[in-house]
Amino acid sequence: MKQQTARDFHIDNIKGVLIFLVVLGHMLGYLQETHSAFATGVRTFIYFFHMPGFIFMSGYLAKGFLTKEYKAEKLLSFAWLYLLFKDAIELVHFIFERPYFETAHHPSVWTLIVLLFCGGIWLLSFAYSKSALFRKAFILGVLIFSLLKINMLTVGAAPWYLLSLIWWHIFLYLTKNMKPKYVLIGAVLLAAVIHYQEPVGKFLSLSRTIHFLPFFLMGYYIKKEQFQAVINNAKCRKALPAVLLLSACMLIPYGRGVQKYLGVFFFGIAPYAQLKSQLFPFAPLICILWMAAVVLMLFGLFILCPKKETFLCQFGKNTIGIYILHRLFKDFLIYGGFYELLSANGYLAVLEIMVVSLLLTFLFGTAFWADIIKKLSRVSVRKLYS
Repeated sequence: MKQQTARDFHIDNIKGVLIFLVVLGHMLGYLQETHSAFATGVRTFIYFFHMPGFIFMSGYLAKGFLTKEYKAEKLLSFAWLYLLFKDAIELVHFIFERPYFETAHHPSVWTLIVLLFCGGIWLLSFAYSKSALFRKAFILGVLIFSLLKINMLTVGAAPWYLLSLIWWHIFLYLTKNMKPKYVLIGAVLLAAVIHYQEPVGKFLSLSRTIHFLPFFLMGYYIKKEQFQAVINNAKCRKALPAVLLLSACMLIPYGRGVQKYLGVFFFGIAPYAQLKSQLFPFAPLICILWMAAVVLMLFGLFILCPKKETFLCQFGKNTIGIYILHRLFKDFLIYGGFYELLSANGYLAVLEIMVVSLLLTFLFGTAFWADIIKKLSRVSVRKLYS
């Protein structure tokens, strides 16, 4: 019988905090358009380090990838979730943006649509996991819809992460015989200069893939003993959380200015041409300094995260489901007029968004939704032809 590996509660807690920050960052994205600078400041602080942290953990947990069987099927699972995610976003927009669906914005109709959408996902996962014929037909339908309705080569929204996961894992395979330090140095240098090439942009998520590659590799290459040595070091335990706190004190009050001058480095998608002219020649150096600052902030966060089992572990065990489902539900909230109901006071509005983000993370981190995503993510070339 295959023994179940004991979970690392510290890692689960870290992932739980990071996925909550992902949800909060996305929810604040729409809020900053209409509310005070405080919302922008909080979002700037989150975006400064949250995706690098999430990606670092993805690399840390990918250590066994090269030794596992069915590597191609793992990548195929990422690709399949990517297609489902893109199609689901397109479907939500289709429902609410067509003139003949104007009644969809009425509260009662909106509620019905949300319930039907959630129920449909459950029924879909049930049929997908039980019927081989339905599974094959559904996969074919998704592929046809994706080819006809969606530009799969341009990735600007949240699905980019799933596509980048594929590229990062392929990169591990291609560099498996190379010395880690040279691979990491090369990745840092490439990430620092890639944004001089404006045409890369959103094409196949290559810009973000290269931009965040160093963090994935850092997580992959760092050994558990090295990770724990930093976490347990007495000097680090004092200094690094202070770095995180100091960063918050600097970034939140001046979020708009920081995002205006340095936002290129947070999102990993815009060219350096968007920088102020005086910063343009120093862009690669600024990028490397940003990476160094992010690593210090991340380990400050890792040190603060509890090592015992907490409610955050439930989030940390189900990050992919939370990542996908909260993004869809955010669109539902936008179309349902949720943001118009928030307090006019920017501080209260951010607090309200934090509460809603926590509730969404709780909801989509439950075993019920985790099981649905797990069922839908299963795709096998061998079974398709069986």
